[in-house]
Amino acid sequence: MSFWPKVVAVYGAVLATAALVSGACQWDYATTAFRCDPSNPDCPDSGGGPYQCCSDDPAALDLGDLSAFVAPSYAGGGGTGTPLFSGNNNSLSRSGFCVEAVPGLIEEGAAGCPIPCNPTWGSDDLAAVCGGAKCCQTVELEAEDCALDPTLGDSGCYRPVTGVDIMGFGGADATNWSGSAHATHQDPNGAGCITFAQGDEAIQGACFRRLSVADQRGFCQNVEVCPLTQPGYIDACSARNAAEGLSGC
Repeated sequence: MSFWPKVVAVYGAVLATAALVSGACQWDYATTAFRCDPSNPDCPDSGGGPYQCCSDDPAALDLGDLSAFVAPSYAGGGGTGTPLFSGNNNSLSRSGFCVEAVPGLIEEGAAGCPIPCNPTWGSDDLAAVCGGAKCCQTVELEAEDCALDPTLGDSGCYRPVTGVDIMGFGGADATNWSGSAHATHQDPNGAGCITFAQGDEAIQGACFRRLSVADQRGFCQNVEVCPLTQPGYIDACSARNAAEGLSGC
């Protein structure tokens, strides 16, 4: 399936309006227009290109402490973890964008890519990776990305699913992470994690737990407001809670 003809409605308007710079390292990157799959890139070679397929997933592991949730370490940045699906491991990602190849990240396989970040990070991790720039979510959640968590609200609430919710991993036991399980999930069926782990079951399990859907993927942008943080915006999981009359969410 070709991904690049899918124009990005959420992200394109912001990226088209400015030269975007990471405040951490002053790296410029160009406009993005198309979704793509970095594990099988199919970007256009005309219409402003050449383009390269850049992952928007900053998930990372501290190989010395697999239980820690850490920000990725990119050249010149302040994170501490080994990127799972970006930087040198860009080709393991299944979520990305076709971007004009200009100076940006300098890691092999991702040189010229925007800086991936997680909009749900705390302020320290955001500052370490994005500096003074905003971390803007790249793709909207869809209803299929939501898991019912019985520990939330008065009698359960929907929230974005994560790899921790894979059956047997101690979360909501809400998913098998198969190709059809969700709409925007990273690494369906876990092929990228298996490749990254190279037979180490502890690393493989830790990688599975770092898998996410669209709410945890983004790029650092020098903008005033991210599209999906504007007042009045309601994500798909919040919409499901409201539609089903779930309280305390």
